[in-house]
Amino acid sequence: MVDYIFYFDIAALFILLITIITHFQHKHLPNMQNRVYLLFLVVAFVATSFDLLTTLMRGYGTSIHRNVYWIAHCFAFTTMNFLPLGYLIYCISLTKVVERTSAKKQIYMWISTIVPYFLQLILIWSTPLVSETKILAFSLDANNIYTRGDFWFYIIYAGTIYYIIYAVTILTIHKKELDRGIYFTVLSYIFMMVISVLLQLFFPNLLLLSFGISLAAIMFSTFIQNPKAYVDNVTELFNQDAFFSYTNGLYRRKQEFLCVSVVLDDTVFLSNNFGIDYLNQFTKAIADAFKNEKDFKNATSFYIRQGQYCLIWKNYGFRDVEKIIFNLRVLFNRTWTPENKRMKLYSSICVIECPQDAENVEALMKMVNLVAEDSKYKQGIVYGRNIDFENKLRSVDIEHSLRNALMENRFEVYYQPIYSTTEEMLIGAEALIRFRNSEQNLISPEEFIPVSERTGDILRIGEFVFDSVCKMLSLIDVEQYGIKKIDINLSVAQCMQDALADKFSSLRTIYGIPASIINLEITETAAAHTPDVLLKNMQKLSAEGMELSLDDYGSGYSNMNYLLTLPFKMVKIDKNIVWSAYGNLRTQTALSATIKMIHELGMTVLAEGVETQEQCEWLSQLGCDYLQGYYFSKPLKKEDFLDMMLKSVEEHSSELESMED
Repeated sequence: MVDYIFYFDIAALFILLITIITHFQHKHLPNMQNRVYLLFLVVAFVATSFDLLTTLMRGYGTSIHRNVYWIAHCFAFTTMNFLPLGYLIYCISLTKVVERTSAKKQIYMWISTIVPYFLQLILIWSTPLVSETKILAFSLDANNIYTRGDFWFYIIYAGTIYYIIYAVTILTIHKKELDRGIYFTVLSYIFMMVISVLLQLFFPNLLLLSFGISLAAIMFSTFIQNPKAYVDNVTELFNQDAFFSYTNGLYRRKQEFLCVSVVLDDTVFLSNNFGIDYLNQFTKAIADAFKNEKDFKNATSFYIRQGQYCLIWKNYGFRDVEKIIFNLRVLFNRTWTPENKRMKLYSSICVIECPQDAENVEALMKMVNLVAEDSKYKQGIVYGRNIDFENKLRSVDIEHSLRNALMENRFEVYYQPIYSTTEEMLIGAEALIRFRNSEQNLISPEEFIPVSERTGDILRIGEFVFDSVCKMLSLIDVEQYGIKKIDINLSVAQCMQDALADKFSSLRTIYGIPASIINLEITETAAAHTPDVLLKNMQKLSAEGMELSLDDYGSGYSNMNYLLTLPFKMVKIDKNIVWSAYGNLRTQTALSATIKMIHELGMTVLAEGVETQEQCEWLSQLGCDYLQGYYFSKPLKKEDFLDMMLKSVEEHSSELESMED
């Protein structure tokens, strides 16, 4: 009779029990990986318990009913032989193989995974029924002493080897998708298991298998199943990484789910006025409500970033959505009192039904962030289906592209020529900013200018344009090129800067550019929003000799007061006014009267959007001083513009000479 040394089993039991208790003391994502790992721990504990039980039962001989011995040993084999299968399934969950496999291939995968274990079960549980034959995995003698079987016993071990080879194959194929540390930690289980099995085969009295498994469980718990990597320290909710991992799994399983994003609108105010610790108390209190109150217990809750939460329901209906929104409104209508400071919180709520509203985790994450960042959704409820998602995503992509764009030389100034009707030649151009994204594709100013105004990049862009124009003019003989004016647009944000005039004056002086050659274009919108600051800047710039123009006249407020009170020298008629007036006698009469009025106020007129020779002749007859549009040229790169100006000077000189002859 073999005298078993079972102290290793006792140590394994304590190790596994502590690991299980520790596991339940932390939050874990409700995903396949964590469920399989917990099942593995529990089965390992049960297997070790039965292994120890069957060992201790040896001393009782026939005093215990023989069937109890059979059942105990069968359970010991059943649970112990499940562990290689559990390990394989754990490897599959780590590598996300199932989520990337078609439904048909998944069937074959699960058949090859489960069937060998069921064959083992048949062999194990049929042993008591065929105890009088040689088809035995193990046997009990007359004193109920356990003895290994011969051939059929090793068939069970063959199943273990099969699962190990299967697991190693899965890990090897998908090695690149695993962190290096995780990969070697998972492989360490195989090493410990193989060593334990070999030792137990050659030294049957040493019960080492469970001890080796318990050591592997500790390594998994420490290096792979670390819950802190997925939990926010302040709120103790799952963090953004966990949100990405969890929702990614739902998408891969084609599971429909509801994502409700809740954004606190007061985080900046609370942080600036009361400090970050005070803000943390609020975020923690809200997180506790999501965790503990019955209205939200069915949701998986996440804390994405400062003041932004996401709650996910996997099973929901239309009425559930209405109830969720109602409960959230009730929650945020409370008066919160951390540190005895009474405070009412305001929130924005976004309801996203997936995958209908967001087809993948990247689209969902972008939508969640868009709603959090867009001020139009403050203190309201928005549904994902109502968001102009494509436009929003385009805006975000442009915003990302604008970052570091100046340092990466992705901005360029183009020039659209301006024609003088009195001199009958090109006399300058309007400087227009052009921008290429990181893929070197041109982005329309109508797209990136509003984004840059929102992000504040418009100030640096405006300075870049002014600097580029001054630099270009300083490197050429402007008289040789016939350049008498370059128009530069000013944004609303620039007009709000008190130091605008001083900054431009300084740059112009550094480059040695005559003030009269610079014409700054100011929109009616800027005039409406910043009248006091704008007037101060305009007076300084005008006194210095720069020309000032009212841009896009007729497209905005069209307030006559601007023409009367601000020192404009030119008015640019918006192209839409030009196009609507052409061929329309009534509108044409109004335009003619407008041009006459502007002239009587001592200002010149430039008409935009000239596209045909007929329009050119018509606008000249109406009295426009300058014309601009595709009839003369589209916006050109600096080199092409200068070539065109030289050609215009030469043609004009030739015409004068022929007239003199």
